Amino acid sequence: MPRRLLFKNTWLSRIGFAGVRVEYGDLVICIDPGSEVFNCQVVLCTHNHSRHCGSWIHSTNKPIYSPSTGYIVKPGVDLDVNGVRVLVRDAYNDPDLYNGKPPHPRGFGVGYILIPPSGLTIYHTGDTSLVSEILNPGLNIDVLVAPVGGGSVMTTEDAVELVKSIKPSIIIPIHAEDIDLYYRFRDMAQPYAQVILL
Repeated sequence: MPRRLLFKNTWLSRIGFAGVRVEYGDLVICIDPGSEVFNCQVVLCTHNHSRHCGSWIHSTNKPIYSPSTGYIVKPGVDLDVNGVRVLVRDAYNDPDLYNGKPPHPRGFGVGYILIPPSGLTIYHTGDTSLVSEILNPGLNIDVLVAPVGGGSVMTTEDAVELVKSIKPSIIIPIHAEDIDLYYRFRDMAQPYAQVILL
């Protein structure tokens, strides 16, 4: 299994349970690094659950972008983070799937689309159900980073539907601890995009 992926002069690697490290030139941006910052210069948190962005985010001196602390972000915001364009998107659970009590209610978390100067587009959906907002991100996506574990995030089948809708070149599945779940997702999604487990 590869540890890092180079695509359009941008290095991508997995960190933690549901995170990704993006390196472009001398800049290192981490999305949901978990309990450590892994030498990140900038941290983007989709939400404040410990396996995504732990309690350390309140005391770090790193720039933090989050819906709850640091530089507060909301869906629809378009940022310039050290020369990387960052688009903030909706990420939430459909309340109808959780008897009106979703683990990630609307407004609790976000997703991010990163566009470094190379032109690569990376979409980290955050913890979300297959809601209408994520089906049309508004631009072509090269790399999709999406949860596939079910429970509080998309099921494997939902994640495949997202891949079919967005048509990324590459998908990096996250939020799944069972390797058999990864293989199942890979076998279902591979006809539509290259699936890479980092």
